[in-house]
Amino acid sequence: MSAQALNIMLVDLFRSEEAFTRYQRDPDTVAAQYNLTPEEQERLKAKDMGWLYQRGVHPYILAQFALSVGYDLRQYASQLREATGQGEVMH
Repeated sequence: MSAQALNIMLVDLFRSEEAFTRYQRDPDTVAAQYNLTPEEQERLKAKDMGWLYQRGVHPYILAQFALSVGYDLRQYASQLREATGQGEVMH
């Protein structure tokens, strides 16, 4: 597993609307170009933000990914807090 590959792929998606559109249509093919493991591909498709964070995806890059895919930011914050052992987000 490579945090570097995950980070590079996500940054590439932000830099190119075409790349992001290709990812949305066929995430496995795009992920394969970055040599992501099957688990990384599945966790990325599942939008498992806590797992991705624990595996070294930079929080800024991860937040941009969450925004790009329309992920609920409260749920994003909750997953990161759980991943870091800080519990649920206070409301």
